[in-house]
Amino acid sequence: MKTCIAAARRKLISRETLNRITLLCALLGLAVCSEAQDIAGTVTDNQQRPVEFATIVLLDAKDSTYITGAITDIDGRFAIKAEQPGLLKVSCLGYGDTYVDAAPGNIGTIRLTPSSVALGEVVVSATRPRTKIKDDALVTTIENSALAHAGTANDVLGRVPGVIKNGESIEVLGKGTPLIYINGRQMRNASELDQLSSETIKDIEVVTSPGARYDASVNAVIRIKTLKPAGEGFGLESRTMAGAAHYVYGLEEVNVNYRNGGFDLFGMLEYDNNRDRQNNTMAQNTYASSTIQQSTATRRFNSSQMYAGRLGMNYTFNEHHSAGLIYDFSFRPTETRNGSYTSMSVNEILENELNNADTTDVYNRQHLLSGYYNGKFGKWQLDINTDAMWSNQDKYQQVNETATNADNRMFATDNRVDSRLYAAKASLSRPLWNGSLTVGTEWSFVRRTDIYASQESFIDNSNTKIHEDNGAGFAELSQRFGKVTAMIGLRYEHMDSRYYDNGKKMSEQSRIYNNIFPSAMVSFPLSNVRVRLNYARKISRPAFSQLNSNVQYINRYTYQSGNPYLKPVYRDYVSLLANYRWLTVMLDYAHVSDYIMSVYTQYGNNPEIALLQKQNAKSYNELTGMINAATVFGIYHPVLMAGIRAQFFDIKFCGQTVKLNNPIGIIRFNNAINLPLDAWLNIDFSWRTEGNAENMYLEDTWQCDLGLYKSFCKDRWNVKLQCNDLFSTANSGMVLRSDVREIRMKKKLDTRNISVTVRYKFNATKSKYKGTGAGKDQKSRL
Repeated sequence: MKTCIAAARRKLISRETLNRITLLCALLGLAVCSEAQDIAGTVTDNQQRPVEFATIVLLDAKDSTYITGAITDIDGRFAIKAEQPGLLKVSCLGYGDTYVDAAPGNIGTIRLTPSSVALGEVVVSATRPRTKIKDDALVTTIENSALAHAGTANDVLGRVPGVIKNGESIEVLGKGTPLIYINGRQMRNASELDQLSSETIKDIEVVTSPGARYDASVNAVIRIKTLKPAGEGFGLESRTMAGAAHYVYGLEEVNVNYRNGGFDLFGMLEYDNNRDRQNNTMAQNTYASSTIQQSTATRRFNSSQMYAGRLGMNYTFNEHHSAGLIYDFSFRPTETRNGSYTSMSVNEILENELNNADTTDVYNRQHLLSGYYNGKFGKWQLDINTDAMWSNQDKYQQVNETATNADNRMFATDNRVDSRLYAAKASLSRPLWNGSLTVGTEWSFVRRTDIYASQESFIDNSNTKIHEDNGAGFAELSQRFGKVTAMIGLRYEHMDSRYYDNGKKMSEQSRIYNNIFPSAMVSFPLSNVRVRLNYARKISRPAFSQLNSNVQYINRYTYQSGNPYLKPVYRDYVSLLANYRWLTVMLDYAHVSDYIMSVYTQYGNNPEIALLQKQNAKSYNELTGMINAATVFGIYHPVLMAGIRAQFFDIKFCGQTVKLNNPIGIIRFNNAINLPLDAWLNIDFSWRTEGNAENMYLEDTWQCDLGLYKSFCKDRWNVKLQCNDLFSTANSGMVLRSDVREIRMKKKLDTRNISVTVRYKFNATKSKYKGTGAGKDQKSRL
């Protein structure tokens, strides 16, 4: 009876929530259906680039008398007050005049054709990267700038305002890892950034407050747009890299493309062989009834390969309809060898010494099948994306541990993870009033099995399954009122997560969530400064690996495990962005609830064993600021970015409250110099100051990188010589305090290396694939 009542209550709550969403969407629709009195649109050239300062004149349709006029802004947009239909005359220097019949409302895009007047030879030289606020994004133009010679998309992102390159990872300041799109298609793996040459990039859009059309777990989005290639037929592009650190490594990649009319067939093969080494020291103190001291020195060697490929096709039926299918696979075998020495003392009296040697072999396989359809029906634009992903991970660990005052241990563990994802997303958009309306839905279904086996009694075996069903609906409205642009959005998400332990459903770990995520944006000029204000509510769900109950053996005094009781993290963001010519300023406030952070607790009843796992912390606030200046002095193109991140957070440590409010500063100084023969020298410096993040104190770290770039044969060949971490200073240190434990760790990383990359392209045509993917949050969690 109680079960039936609980089920009825859940259905009632869900029905009430759906009713609220329906009412809100109805009010949203009513708010935008008023009669408009503006004729609005956008002017572009024949390559769909916005035309600035074009003259718009509204003429009487009967006798062509002048009524009113306007000039397009930096994004090619205009709006004219009008009470009745008329004839628009659009003109701009270098283009032929265009006449359009227009009525009040959004008339869409007007395309200008270059005039036939010969202007003689025009030489376009590199200028500074131009950054501006456009709709929901901060847009940096790469084409014809110094950044076009940076090397790869990865190199470019490390120089874009608001973006931080930390090793091979990309972060948006204050927002973490972004979702990255390349020409509207979601990036499948990080290697795609290295596959994309910087000279093929048109611009990069950084979205720091994504709207309702994106999953609520997405805190930041980067959209990369490439230049449109010319020509059809067969195209080929290859990339070869060879490098040296304390070893020799390399990479080989080949992209092929065949295009004929509306048909597009493309493929890619890549092989990557890499290694790294790392030296760590850790001191762990436990202040219980006795003071337990552990000191560990570890040397780690890692060897990995990647075999990846892609095969896809695309067909454009006409300018209004296109469809495509793509298959993506990767296989990543990795071997890690660790050797460590640990001493354990109680009240400064040595109790035991350990020598550990362990080997871990990991085999990751992933298959992804994606499809899309884009169609236009009158004023409606329909986008449908589907994804099916299969991934497997086999992990084998062998441990050999000798002790001076305890029994020796030699054992093995086996961890097998199998994941399945099926997702679909559909959205409808159309011009409405002086803007556009987008509505849509997104669904995903996840099935994940995690089996962990050990033959030892001190480590528990586990067999867990997670089944998750997710559904979402969203609506987003953007409007333009003169020079003011506004956007409001609403997203509803329903998640049903079921957790099984040895085939039995665990009610406490199984949960149902119903969430509403609003977002709003307004952009307006203040004299010559463009300003944008944003609000968004976001969620971060724990990764599936963080939800398992496996216990990983580090040594007999330190274990690591997941936590099936983790709850999602909620963030409320308020952001301010301002842009004036070469200067960009960003301020961001975030209220964070239930943040997931690493803690050390006691394992079982033994105070000598520490368990590292993730737990939800209490709420706290965070402030982030950034200023970016990019200008040019002849052949010298400097870009300076300074940022700061401050949290207001405290913890309980040894019965006392410890404030962790020291801010962290970030300095990035990029210098590009145009040398003779059109070669480019890049000297990049980055520094992160000491300060607090989460429940940690981080030491400062800095590094300097050098690069030399030159293209040949009309850009058919290009060569990049790169030296990363010239002075081998990109090391890290931290102090983590939790409950009655304090851990001090230092890492000496293997980041200094030198490499040479050679690219060759023949009739290189990029795929016209327009899919954007579905189930993005679930794919990242898997």
